[in-house]
Amino acid sequence: MPIPRLTRRQDPIVTRLRELARGREAGSNDVLLDGTHVLLEALRADVPLDVILATTDRLEDTSPEMRQLWSLAAASGAAIYDATTSVMDAASPVRTPSGIVALGAWSPAPPAALWEPAPALVVGLVDVQDPGNAGAVVRCADGLDATGVAMLGSTADPGSWKSLRGAMGSTFRLPVARGGVGDVLADARTAGVTIVATVARDSADAVELREADLTQPVLLLLGNEGAGLSQGVQAEADVRVYIDMRAGLDSFNVSVTAGLLLYEARRQRESRGRA
Repeated sequence: MPIPRLTRRQDPIVTRLRELARGREAGSNDVLLDGTHVLLEALRADVPLDVILATTDRLEDTSPEMRQLWSLAAASGAAIYDATTSVMDAASPVRTPSGIVALGAWSPAPPAALWEPAPALVVGLVDVQDPGNAGAVVRCADGLDATGVAMLGSTADPGSWKSLRGAMGSTFRLPVARGGVGDVLADARTAGVTIVATVARDSADAVELREADLTQPVLLLLGNEGAGLSQGVQAEADVRVYIDMRAGLDSFNVSVTAGLLLYEARRQRESRGRA
């Protein structure tokens, strides 16, 4: 069937996408997806997509990736529009539009989904403000065999377009939950999960990352980009770890820290499996 052409920047579809670019309303499961890779991963994961806007060159792209995307999109029942460059400039939230955006539906997983399969390996982000950082941590968790990611406190919305773009589709492949810090820590204890907090090297009772036992079920807590974890959250942890780094440095980006912790956890678990 012919694909309808969208030429008006004021079209209600464009308006809705622009509203989502500014932020999701509380309780909304509407998401804005931007970029070929994110859309393709959403379609592979059966994320419901209502509308897809694409420029003519994207619609005519015959690369294997785009052929698969359009095949899955057609099967999904999403409404597909041929958008002018002007419309795409208005609909896409990025400075240099990718040429394809979509309106879909996604909501966080329930916290109970984080702890399976055993042994749980969960990353908990506490008050992490930058959505790009939050998304990058989800990407690390997906790539390094975590069982889930918990966005705690005032951490950025994992369903914002920046978070989804930073996660590059990983949000749709593993449980990503939201919750209060106290509630999720209580759930972790009920599930028999050890709570591990990342702290400064000079913190009381802190051990170097490689000395901590990460083969057991663990919840790895990382804090705000500037302040880290509060003293109260640190006090709730069963284990406090630091990452050994050269003199003069005292922290890494939160996504780098998450990657290092998860890599060490996977290394330990694989080593135990070979023992």
